[in-house]
Amino acid sequence: MNRGAHPEDPGLFGDDQRDRLRAAVRDLSWLRTRGYSGDSAPELVGNRYQLKRRQRDAVARSSCSDAERAHRLQGRLPPDAIAGQELHLDGFNVLITIEAMIGGAYAFVGRDAAYRDVDPVQGTYRIAHQTTPALRRLADTLQALRPARVTWHLDRSVSNVGRVTDRIADVSAETERPWSLNAHAGVDATLKEASAPVVNSDSAVLDASDAWLPLEGLVHARHVPDAHVVDLRPDGECSRETR
Repeated sequence: MNRGAHPEDPGLFGDDQRDRLRAAVRDLSWLRTRGYSGDSAPELVGNRYQLKRRQRDAVARSSCSDAERAHRLQGRLPPDAIAGQELHLDGFNVLITIEAMIGGAYAFVGRDAAYRDVDPVQGTYRIAHQTTPALRRLADTLQALRPARVTWHLDRSVSNVGRVTDRIADVSAETERPWSLNAHAGVDATLKEASAPVVNSDSAVLDASDAWLPLEGLVHARHVPDAHVVDLRPDGECSRETR
């Protein structure tokens, strides 16, 4: 299996589309800031800008209220803050985003500077050609950060969790600091309660976390600089480190 780009994505997320998509993120975030939390706000914005389904998904995942953005950015850790700390990763969340970048699929930077894709796991995961390369790039990036301990959390209800756990264990054996693997139910709940920094781009987890690491962005900069990463932050909200 190849974790490549959806055939429509070059047209949906090309340079000529980005001003319109950023404007949609700005407008949806404006509505979120004013308390419009249901499905009507994304539908309204999507209709206004005549967005296709995948564009609507990217805009929705990249938008947040001003208060949510402020909290998430406050908890966002720089790379040099990780040395000696414990780190908790949402395994499928992180792995699929890195696989997608390596395979040529599109990833998106939202208002909170988190990286996301528009093809999240929904109970099914398949090992891809990019799985081992993604794990090795993650291992190299994590070694450079020198955390005291890295724990991977994998949703045991997702298909093929055993196969991906074995693949992670194989790469872990090659590292200076082997990873801990934990396949269980309630990954999001565990990460929300973690006292150590987390790696996750789920909005609910970030809103409940005081410290998180934008690991996908570090892998992008270190190993996949030519990846199709679309920055959907409205004008004035971009920073050099994640451009």
